[in-house]
Amino acid sequence: MENNKIEVTGINEPLLRLIDERVRHFGGDRAAYIRDLIERDIFGTSSEQKQKSTEFDTKRTFDPQQWSSDMKLLAIGAEKMPVLPPEAFTRESIYGNHD
Repeated sequence: MENNKIEVTGINEPLLRLIDERVRHFGGDRAAYIRDLIERDIFGTSSEQKQKSTEFDTKRTFDPQQWSSDMKLLAIGAEKMPVLPPEAFTRESIYGNHD
């Protein structure tokens, strides 16, 4: 990639301080942060987010052991949850007098 430069003028000190605060929070440098802002404005997402999205879209094979351990993790503390009576799930109990 060529080293293209864009000069941005008219950015006041308070805005620069806010940009630098964001850079410290998210890491990287000012130029990378501004490139990311431009990408998000033009493409609707940053290249980093696109990469993460692609990773999530990749279908993984089912792992029964992982599923079992995930379910055990989700079930921790479930015995403390109250059991609702069947009438709690009727249309009337959910919507009341709403038409």
